[in-house]
Amino acid sequence: MSTERPLIKLYRTRKFGEKISDTFDFVRENWRTLFKYVTYLLLPLALVQTFAMGSYMTNYMSIATQGTPDAAGILASVLPMGVVGVLAALILSALTYTLMDLYERRPGRLQGVTFSELRPGILKRMGRQIALVVTSLVVFGVLFLISGLLITALGYGAVLLLVVLWIAVLPLFALVQPAYLFEPIGIVSAYAKSVRLGWKTWAGIVAVVIVLYIIISIVQGVVSMPWYIMVILNNILGTQNGDAGVVSSFGYDVLQYLLGVVSSFAGYCLMTLLCIGTAYQYGHACDKVDGVSVDHAIENFEELNDEH
Repeated sequence: MSTERPLIKLYRTRKFGEKISDTFDFVRENWRTLFKYVTYLLLPLALVQTFAMGSYMTNYMSIATQGTPDAAGILASVLPMGVVGVLAALILSALTYTLMDLYERRPGRLQGVTFSELRPGILKRMGRQIALVVTSLVVFGVLFLISGLLITALGYGAVLLLVVLWIAVLPLFALVQPAYLFEPIGIVSAYAKSVRLGWKTWAGIVAVVIVLYIIISIVQGVVSMPWYIMVILNNILGTQNGDAGVVSSFGYDVLQYLLGVVSSFAGYCLMTLLCIGTAYQYGHACDKVDGVSVDHAIENFEELNDEH
């Protein structure tokens, strides 16, 4: 990681290609720090999630091969997966945005950054995200309720219209998280800012999210393929023959579990791309719509004059 590279500023108007390239440039410059703290904070969750994933796949394959669903078993595996997934998302975004914040404000950028420097920002953003999640559940719960009432009143012909409306509306909320985690504003103000900026940069939001999601999905699919193959072989051969040789061995189970951990952990690492890309889309929208980069330059100039 070299601090001689040009600083990748958050608040700057960018073309579409620059949003993607800046996302990967940030990862390229700070990959050691990102990998270190993602490992430190999220590898334990990957270990837990892999157990739940293995249980879920076993129950799913039993349905596919034997037609005997185990509702209790599926629920017992889906519930931990959901809890771990939400917790991982909260930690990952809090960590990523804290690193991006320190990257611009810290003299040495992220070189030599310690966990004691990160802890306050992570905890603060974790707390703000919990409040944001609760609020979002209420907001989208109300929206889903309204959608259900419209379907009841207008019939299933309204489903297509509602799908189109949801596709059009959802990108407007994509910038709520960076707005709330980067700025000292309230939740309502973050929603209002996201809708206002999202309305004027809708196409850019959709393009960035789709491109990064495709990249993440392809890489995740490649990394996860060995684990999926081993799970399928284990369940099919184990079902057909109770003594399936290598497939039923302890070593096979250990290797399958380790590949599952790699798959889960790779998913966490890849999701940092979406967090970073969304943050740069937010910085682009702020500068394009509100001219934030000019305001920051004026603030820095005034601080410099105050020092003298």
